[in-house]
Amino acid sequence: MSWPGPAAPPPPRDLSSLSPTSSLQFAADLARDLGRPVPELWATIAEKIKVPFDPERNYHPEFDGYEPGETVKQADVVLLGYPVPYELSPDVRRKNLEIYEAATSPEGPAMSWSMFAVGWLELKEPRKAQVQLGKCFHHISEPFKVWTENADGSGAVNFLTGMGGFLQAVLFGYTGFRITREGLAFDPTCSAEISSLRVPGISYLGNKLSFSFSADTVTIAVTATAKEGSPPLEVELRPSAKRLPLPVGHKVSFPITAGRIQRRPL
Repeated sequence: MSWPGPAAPPPPRDLSSLSPTSSLQFAADLARDLGRPVPELWATIAEKIKVPFDPERNYHPEFDGYEPGETVKQADVVLLGYPVPYELSPDVRRKNLEIYEAATSPEGPAMSWSMFAVGWLELKEPRKAQVQLGKCFHHISEPFKVWTENADGSGAVNFLTGMGGFLQAVLFGYTGFRITREGLAFDPTCSAEISSLRVPGISYLGNKLSFSFSADTVTIAVTATAKEGSPPLEVELRPSAKRLPLPVGHKVSFPITAGRIQRRPL
């Protein structure tokens, strides 16, 4: 997570603490899956790491003592939810986005706007997402479409972080893709600017999948299996919990909704 400004000292108990929390929880989950003992200290440390929250304003302060309106350099709190797997209610997610969208410096680095776009797409606000995604294009310099860290052309040149953020806004924003313990989740959102989206070549559990999303339809196909013994897959739709098998070489279409790709019981 970033400090409020490029020269400010580190604030007390800022949200950078969420990275070790997530890492400890992931390590504990992995150890359980592998049948290894999990040190109790891991869970104790993860539970005791402070995550600042203001219950009156219903949002996460960047750090203890932060006041809404104080300028921040780049996206930080809005990383909660994605890519940091931290569970938030829709109301808190929205409040975080609103407060930090207004407070983030327009002179900040390119990757900030794509993370705001992902957040708004989670909340099914494609117009607000498109405004943020449009800011990314201010960081592209002609004639060779080179990305720069800052919109005025300063900072790092050929700025891979900004490019990566932009790609993630498409791949994880408009599709809603999330990799979870239960499966590969999706929750697509289309807009007037992006009316359809096709994502081929997704590898999952030894299978190759192709996704197509439009304003009213989702189409999924398992196009190939990478090796013998790859588990058969199914899609479980949400919130209906309806399950549809995904045989290799066949397309499955259904009205647009959220869902999850998972192993099909044998």
